Amino acid sequence: MVRSEPQELTPKQYIDRVTTFYRMEMQRGALHFLYWTYGFMLTATMLIIFLQGFRFGGFNLDASFLKWLGAVTLGEVGGLAATVYGALFRRK
Repeated sequence: MVRSEPQELTPKQYIDRVTTFYRMEMQRGALHFLYWTYGFMLTATMLIIFLQGFRFGGFNLDASFLKWLGAVTLGEVGGLAATVYGALFRRK
Protein backbone atom coordinates (compact mmCIF):
# COMPACT_ATOMS: atom_id res chain seq x y z
CA MET A 1 0.00 0.00 0.00
CA VAL A 2 1.39 3.35 -1.03
CA ARG A 3 0.72 6.26 1.26
CA SER A 4 0.47 9.72 -0.14
CA GLU A 5 1.71 12.88 1.47
CA PRO A 6 -0.64 14.58 3.92
CA GLN A 7 -2.73 17.29 2.34
CA GLU A 8 -2.99 20.85 3.50
CA LEU A 9 -6.66 21.72 3.80
CA THR A 10 -8.16 25.13 3.86
CA PRO A 11 -10.63 25.79 6.67
CA LYS A 12 -13.53 25.58 4.20
CA GLN A 13 -12.36 22.18 2.87
CA TYR A 14 -11.96 20.88 6.42
CA ILE A 15 -15.45 22.03 7.42
CA ASP A 16 -16.91 20.47 4.26
CA ARG A 17 -15.27 17.11 5.00
CA VAL A 18 -16.32 17.08 8.65
CA THR A 19 -19.87 18.16 7.79
CA THR A 20 -20.14 15.42 5.15
CA PHE A 21 -18.89 12.81 7.62
CA TYR A 22 -21.39 13.78 10.32
CA ARG A 23 -24.25 14.00 7.81
CA MET A 24 -23.49 10.44 6.68
CA GLU A 25 -23.34 9.25 10.30
CA MET A 26 -26.72 10.85 11.04
CA GLN A 27 -28.22 9.18 7.96
CA ARG A 28 -26.85 5.81 9.06
CA GLY A 29 -28.24 6.32 12.56
CA ALA A 30 -31.66 7.29 11.22
CA LEU A 31 -31.80 4.24 8.94
CA HIS A 32 -30.67 1.96 11.77
CA PHE A 33 -33.43 3.37 13.99
CA LEU A 34 -36.03 2.93 11.24
CA TYR A 35 -35.04 -0.67 10.54
CA TRP A 36 -35.29 -1.63 14.21
CA THR A 37 -38.58 0.24 14.59
CA TYR A 38 -40.09 -1.36 11.49
CA GLY A 39 -38.93 -4.78 12.68
CA PHE A 40 -40.53 -4.29 16.08
CA MET A 41 -43.79 -3.01 14.58
CA LEU A 42 -44.00 -5.92 12.13
CA THR A 43 -43.32 -8.43 14.90
CA ALA A 44 -45.97 -6.84 17.13
CA THR A 45 -48.49 -6.84 14.26
CA MET A 46 -47.86 -10.49 13.45
CA LEU A 47 -48.24 -11.35 17.15
CA ILE A 48 -51.59 -9.54 17.32
CA ILE A 49 -52.82 -11.34 14.18
CA PHE A 50 -51.61 -14.68 15.58
CA LEU A 51 -53.39 -14.08 18.90
CA GLN A 52 -56.55 -13.05 17.06
CA GLY A 53 -56.44 -16.12 14.82
CA PHE A 54 -56.26 -18.60 17.72
CA ARG A 55 -58.39 -16.52 20.13
CA PHE A 56 -55.73 -17.10 22.76
CA GLY A 57 -56.99 -16.22 26.25
CA GLY A 58 -60.21 -14.71 24.92
CA PHE A 59 -58.32 -12.36 22.60
CA ASN A 60 -60.92 -10.80 20.30
CA LEU A 61 -60.56 -7.64 18.22
CA ASP A 62 -62.99 -5.81 15.98
CA ALA A 63 -62.81 -6.71 12.28
CA SER A 64 -62.46 -3.05 11.22
CA PHE A 65 -59.45 -2.67 13.53
CA LEU A 66 -57.81 -5.72 11.97
CA LYS A 67 -58.36 -4.29 8.47
CA TRP A 68 -56.80 -1.01 9.59
CA LEU A 69 -53.89 -2.93 11.15
CA GLY A 70 -53.33 -4.80 7.88
CA ALA A 71 -53.30 -1.55 5.89
CA VAL A 72 -50.81 0.00 8.28
CA THR A 73 -48.61 -3.09 8.01
CA LEU A 74 -48.57 -2.75 4.23
CA GLY A 75 -47.57 0.89 4.69
CA GLU A 76 -44.73 -0.15 7.00
CA VAL A 77 -43.40 -2.67 4.51
CA GLY A 78 -43.76 -0.15 1.67
CA GLY A 79 -41.82 2.48 3.65
CA LEU A 80 -39.08 0.00 4.46
CA ALA A 81 -38.86 -1.09 0.83
CA ALA A 82 -38.65 2.55 -0.29
CA THR A 83 -35.77 3.32 2.10
CA VAL A 84 -33.85 0.21 1.10
CA TYR A 85 -34.41 0.88 -2.61
CA GLY A 86 -33.33 4.52 -2.16
CA ALA A 87 -30.20 3.51 -0.25
CA LEU A 88 -29.15 0.84 -2.74
CA PHE A 89 -30.10 2.27 -6.11
CA ARG A 90 -29.91 6.04 -5.68
CA ARG A 91 -27.81 7.76 -8.32
CA LYS A 92 -24.83 9.63 -6.98
